[in-house]
Amino acid sequence: MRPIPVPLQPMAQPVAAVPPAEHQPAFTPPPPPVHEHIPEPVQEPEPEGTPDFDVNRLTPEEQELHRRANRVAKVSMQDIKMLRPDQVRLGRENKDICVRLKDDIEKAHREYDRRFKPIMDHPVDYFYRWMVEILAEGDAGALGEYPYAVPARQH
Repeated sequence: MRPIPVPLQPMAQPVAAVPPAEHQPAFTPPPPPVHEHIPEPVQEPEPEGTPDFDVNRLTPEEQELHRRANRVAKVSMQDIKMLRPDQVRLGRENKDICVRLKDDIEKAHREYDRRFKPIMDHPVDYFYRWMVEILAEGDAGALGEYPYAVPARQH
């Protein structure tokens, strides 16, 4: 008696051939973890003509006043730009921002002066700096005549 041959069935599916390396997608590393970034305060360069002035050498109270004065001046100029965009644009074009926006600028400057009088004799003028940066988009000439004390810092 002879055994009856039984056809063999494969137990697993055949393994597909691995495609060549040029057809495989490149390894993409996972994105970096998202961490809240709190920026370090930016140390600004020494203003010209006042190499001995350093905000970091002031008392903590004066340093805080400088920080707040910088912020208040910036927000004031952003507000003017937001509330009077057409006048700001025309002021830049005609190089007469200080004349054209006189009322808004004077109101902001009075408040700035009142709040930061203790540091007004320091050789920094955040108000001027942000006027140039925000309202004049970096062109100090677009301000026209700056009606306040000669600015200590011109950027």
